[in-house]
Amino acid sequence: MSAISEELRTEQFVMSLRGVVPYVYEQAWQSVLDGTPLPRTALHRGPDGLLRRTLRPEARFRLQIVDWRATRAEVQDTRLAERLAGESAAGLPLDRAPLMCATLIRRSDRDWTFAWRYARALMDRRAGLRILEEAAEAYAVLLRGGIPRAAAGAALPGGARPGAGQPGPASPGATSPGPVAPGGPLPRVRPRGPVAR
Repeated sequence: MSAISEELRTEQFVMSLRGVVPYVYEQAWQSVLDGTPLPRTALHRGPDGLLRRTLRPEARFRLQIVDWRATRAEVQDTRLAERLAGESAAGLPLDRAPLMCATLIRRSDRDWTFAWRYARALMDRRAGLRILEEAAEAYAVLLRGGIPRAAAGAALPGGARPGAGQPGPASPGATSPGPVAPGGPLPRVRPRGPVAR
């Protein structure tokens, strides 16, 4: 498989949310992902042709928050479809961390759309769903004034299950991301992937 086609293999999830407190939602996601090596993981091809994981300590998950309330609903829908298609077509460069990006879009005073995508070489769909569960649980805990349990990463024993294009072992001294422990109930999830181009 060529490096270009590998970069384009992403999982994409889109969720409709209601009444979100955006900065608390971002904090929930950070509480889940900062406890794992996932946002700091990059991939490169070794001399043997296998993908290898390396950690970029400076990399951090960031949630982009945008406000589309000034745009009519039908224009928002078109704009969202174009944005998601464009992101899928562009892929994610495997040698740069984080190998994921997320956007929280305000559609009206109460309605939001959350779009999250990540490189399939980073983890499989099941691990992505677990992270969505953990983020929903962490958000609920934060809204109650609590502290989310030590993110899924506290129990990481080794490596996240990569997707079908299973990368090879981590580079010396690097840690491979691990599977995320399941949490609370899933939010309403509308999968938009896998997208392979």
